[in-house]
Amino acid sequence: MRAGFFVVGETPPWARGSVLGMTNFAQFYQQGGVFMHLITLFALTSTGLLASRAVRLRGLVRRVTAGKPPPPIEHEGLVLGLMIAAGLAGALGATFGLIETGAALRSVPPEHHVMALSRALPIALSPLAWSLLLLIPMVLGRAVVGAVEARLRRLAARA
Repeated sequence: MRAGFFVVGETPPWARGSVLGMTNFAQFYQQGGVFMHLITLFALTSTGLLASRAVRLRGLVRRVTAGKPPPPIEHEGLVLGLMIAAGLAGALGATFGLIETGAALRSVPPEHHVMALSRALPIALSPLAWSLLLLIPMVLGRAVVGAVEARLRRLAARA
């Protein structure tokens, strides 16, 4: 079956043996180095705190319907701080990767620079891609939980 220039399922000739021909998640994760672990830790902790806030929304609904004052918001600053830390760790990992790319280019003959860059840049940017991949759903989740919580608190203030 053809899709565009290539047969679906085949790795195009220009991507064989490169990051562009990456075959699995483990390879992508390994290429990011230690920063991938740091980003994952920040993201999992932030997601756990956000999930606990989402679970507590049910209790907030009960308090609002019972006419009781809502409890204070918990972990808001910590969730946001961990999300920012995950993004910054991705940017830092990419920065170190780009520094290593520059150092590696000095050891390659000039006629091979394009090939070396096409191999090194995707590896160098892996931590940034991983942090963005994790941050997008976390930001959306935080926005939804925050909007629902704010709405419930406004309803409690009116009562």
